[in-house]
Amino acid sequence: MSNSLERQRFEAAFVKRLGKTPAEFVQQKLHSGSKVADIRYQYEIMAVEIARQSGCRKQNFSLYYPPSAPLQPERPENQKRPPVTVQKKHFHKLVRDRIPEIIEADGKTCVWETLSDADYLRLLDEKLDEELAEYQQSKSLEELADLLEVLGAVVTARGYTWNQLTALRKEKRERRGGFEKRILLKEVQTISNNAAQGRPRNAGKAWTKEEENRLVRDFRKGNAIPELARQHQRTENAIRIRLEQLGEIEPGTK
Repeated sequence: MSNSLERQRFEAAFVKRLGKTPAEFVQQKLHSGSKVADIRYQYEIMAVEIARQSGCRKQNFSLYYPPSAPLQPERPENQKRPPVTVQKKHFHKLVRDRIPEIIEADGKTCVWETLSDADYLRLLDEKLDEELAEYQQSKSLEELADLLEVLGAVVTARGYTWNQLTALRKEKRERRGGFEKRILLKEVQTISNNAAQGRPRNAGKAWTKEEENRLVRDFRKGNAIPELARQHQRTENAIRIRLEQLGEIEPGTK
């Protein structure tokens, strides 16, 4: 698309959003006494957002400053001004850090405050539920990105780091697997009397972290799998599988 058509698309989107062209926006800001640096800053914030939402290319501030047309004369003091209507919307929600400046760059005003630690954590949890619900409704990648952003904020606010989270995720994946195989668990049968079945006492029972640590220590001392099975009162196959999951032996080791 040619530069002139891109400029027309951008300016049309700008008018639709603010009710004025970029040049008129710059002129009005200059007329009100705003500094050029401040006008440029406000323009750049709005231009990026307008271009993103309308799917067109952002136009440079230099196209509209210095203005090519003279400023409109001021309204005489005795001329009746049209009535001004102020519309207010009330919110009580946690928003992204740059939302206030985007609102003000759009020619509006807003009221906001910095939350306490307790309120911040509470509203972060609410935001997590909100973003999850929006993803469940839309199934969009954009909502997944929002969900990930809030999750990162929760991790930091609760005193963790992203590296800790990813390390724990990796550890659990190695021990318990991921979800790629699409396994639907439907039933689990537990043998309540191992002795009557001729099985070791702990067969079928969940492994504790303490028992796993003891298994690794015993294995590294040179104990063979049959001996480890006797010590832990489990089957040899259970010992072998657990050592594989803990990364102590290669899969298929006898």
